[in-house]
Amino acid sequence: MNWGTDLWDQFDKVTDHTLKGIEFCERYAHFVKDRAKVESDYASSLRKLTKNYLPKRKEDSPFTHVQSFHDTLKEVGDVAGQHELLAEQLRASIWDEMNKLASELKAERKKHIEKAKQLENQLASQMRILDNAKRKYVRAYDDQVRAEEAYRNADNNMNLSRAEVDRAKSVAYQKAQFCSDCKAGYAQALEQTNSHQRDYYNKHLPQVFQSLQEMDEGRIMKLQQSVKNMSNEEKRIQPIVNTCLDGISAASEKIDHGEDSRKVIDKFKSGFFPPEDIAFEDLSNEDAQSVGSNSKLSREKSEPIKAAGTTKGGKSKKERSGLGKIFGGARGKKTYIGRSKSETLPTRLQGESLKRFNPRNQEPEREDFGHLPPQQQKKQLKEKIKHLKHQITKERAEREGLVKMQDVYRGNPKLGDANSVNSQLDDNKIKMDNLEAEMAKYEGYLATASGSGGTPNMVRRQSIGSHHSTHSADISTPINGNTPNNVSGQTPNSVSGQTPNRSTMVNSVDSFDDEFDDEPSAPIGTATALYPFDATTEGALSMLLDEELSIVDKDNGDGWTKIRKPNGDEGFVPTTYIKIH
Repeated sequence: MNWGTDLWDQFDKVTDHTLKGIEFCERYAHFVKDRAKVESDYASSLRKLTKNYLPKRKEDSPFTHVQSFHDTLKEVGDVAGQHELLAEQLRASIWDEMNKLASELKAERKKHIEKAKQLENQLASQMRILDNAKRKYVRAYDDQVRAEEAYRNADNNMNLSRAEVDRAKSVAYQKAQFCSDCKAGYAQALEQTNSHQRDYYNKHLPQVFQSLQEMDEGRIMKLQQSVKNMSNEEKRIQPIVNTCLDGISAASEKIDHGEDSRKVIDKFKSGFFPPEDIAFEDLSNEDAQSVGSNSKLSREKSEPIKAAGTTKGGKSKKERSGLGKIFGGARGKKTYIGRSKSETLPTRLQGESLKRFNPRNQEPEREDFGHLPPQQQKKQLKEKIKHLKHQITKERAEREGLVKMQDVYRGNPKLGDANSVNSQLDDNKIKMDNLEAEMAKYEGYLATASGSGGTPNMVRRQSIGSHHSTHSADISTPINGNTPNNVSGQTPNSVSGQTPNRSTMVNSVDSFDDEFDDEPSAPIGTATALYPFDATTEGALSMLLDEELSIVDKDNGDGWTKIRKPNGDEGFVPTTYIKIH
């Protein structure tokens, strides 16, 4: 199968075919470009879609279906990223390659066509030489025929002299000789032309056809590879896209309608009880009615205050109920007044109670969250206590690091001045005192809201192990060795009315620690010991060279990092002694 053999007389059509092939290659390149644009636009649309449906402000919804939807949006964003990658690969590896291929094919085709035209011109030139030789031979032959005819006529004419006959004979001989030379030249030109023509059609032109055929086949093979590469590029992103789709499916599996219902209760439960049945008022007995109305009226004047509720600490339930957040729905919706079972709301005072609990008259937020219903108040107080506990733990770790750094400076004064740490320790002491006071205050609020009648968990802390007792005593002891009995500033305590001392506050913190931290914290990283370290102070931990460690808490700027060994031992080591991975 050779174009030079089978298509020897179709050179123009072959060149048109190769031109159309190059144009098709350019068209395919435009297709790849448009396909990449489609992928890019699709990715942009997905990005815009996820951005529009993500929450405008950063807030964590407790509901599983909302969290699942947010996870779905993240996975859709990852899918968009894969389509962006696909668009980039299509432009870089396929579109550019096809454009380059089209340019190369145009140049190569032009070169082959020029070569074919050069061969054709050479053949045409040889054909012209043949035509000239033939025409010369034809003219010489005609002249020879005429000269011979003139010689015969002269020889037969008896009126001509012998000289005239000889002259006619000489002319005829010359014409014959010239004709013979022209005949030989024509024969030679014919032989050369035939040879050139054979070479042209059997050798030179087939080579051009073969080159054009190889060029076209190469174009087709590269186009085939390009189509395959485009498919491979799309296949390459499919595993990640499938992983994203699996992530969406996994997110859907996390949706729990029962859990969401429980979270709705936890979020909006007020802690009030539904109102009791309205008592029947018998108006037939006027005397009993007048007597009852007087006593009832006096009772009703005091019940609105009681309905709001006064606690043992003197804090009004109205102040911390915050019914506006529960009943602050759209206009025209029914409002519900919740009260305890022991409270009865008189019929004639319902209007006054509605006015008193109107959401539009809601009080501003209070420090003890008394503007919220009881259940929500306790929830917010627990979250506040948890936050304070985290802050206290952080400050405690910072203090321990400062103490260890001071001990290192004392052991090796070349590393630094131990007295320079005192100011930081003093600042840390002030922060600890303030946080412990806040902790005691909010635990008092929580005890009051829970109705326990005393400070929370103070007695239970007496049975805590020696580790917590020693640790609390160490933290409560200032640098100068003096232990204050009370924290500066009066701490509100609606139960006892007294200011708790610092050891009590630390015990409260540790009590909260027991309630919320039953397991050790997970490591946040790994490290390797660059140098051996021998612990000489309390809280520090010895380590060997190249020992593998887990990081529990990062360096807070004091030069110490808290680590954990495989056997479970925890302690602080110098940050410069380890390599963090």
